[in-house]
Amino acid sequence: MSRDPCQPGRPRAVLIPRVRGGRSQGAVYLLLALGAAMLYLSGEPLVPAARTLTSHLLALQIGVLLKGTCYLAEEIFHLESRHQGSFWRALSACLPLRWHGLTLLVCGAACAALPDSDGRPLGLQLGLASLCQLLILALGLHKPSAVEMSEMAERSKQNVAHGLAWSYYIGYLKIVLPRVKKSMEEFNRANPNVLAYRETWKLHILVPLSCDVCDDLEKADSNIQYLADLTETTLTRAGTKKRVYKHSLYGIRDADKILAQDWP
Repeated sequence: MSRDPCQPGRPRAVLIPRVRGGRSQGAVYLLLALGAAMLYLSGEPLVPAARTLTSHLLALQIGVLLKGTCYLAEEIFHLESRHQGSFWRALSACLPLRWHGLTLLVCGAACAALPDSDGRPLGLQLGLASLCQLLILALGLHKPSAVEMSEMAERSKQNVAHGLAWSYYIGYLKIVLPRVKKSMEEFNRANPNVLAYRETWKLHILVPLSCDVCDDLEKADSNIQYLADLTETTLTRAGTKKRVYKHSLYGIRDADKILAQDWP
């Protein structure tokens, strides 16, 4: 286990999570195949099993419809601020009618066409399914788990880290990088013996797993050596007059003790 360079005695237990794969979807397909195989091997009559299956699907689609209706009851009061004044935008955001509506119609038609061995009217079954789904909504059992929320944020690129990275680039790197290169060239002209090898000029962005950057990099690692400060860049930025951007130049020794130049 690696250790924090600023606090050598404390182990670093935090790891960067890897992007999730498609194992959960693969598990769905596997369980679906196993369920279908068990149903086939059980020898149950096809028609009653098909009606039971379609009735369950119909109940689930009714739940989606009822949940969207409940959300729509709130969103109609936020048409201007959230949906550009369009009721249809709010409706589309609350009710995914493209696929759920089609599934609802198909399941409803199948339930009406297939014979019912229990003899209960279709309207009564739909009413009971609606009550069950409303009870689930009232108890809050429909809310996604923490893993589902994390996966949705990951797939839609809404993770906080993405926003922080873009903010760092737009608000800092995009501004200073062209000027830092110019400052390096000016420093090289004034000190030709310090930056002898241009291929070693590199920008290192320090992102420790502990989120704690040492104030003195030379104390954190003996292979890091402070060289000088580059020319300050002064800009008027976001209402701040004469904002100063300052960068320090360091040398980093590799395994062969060859000094390379970079700026953090």
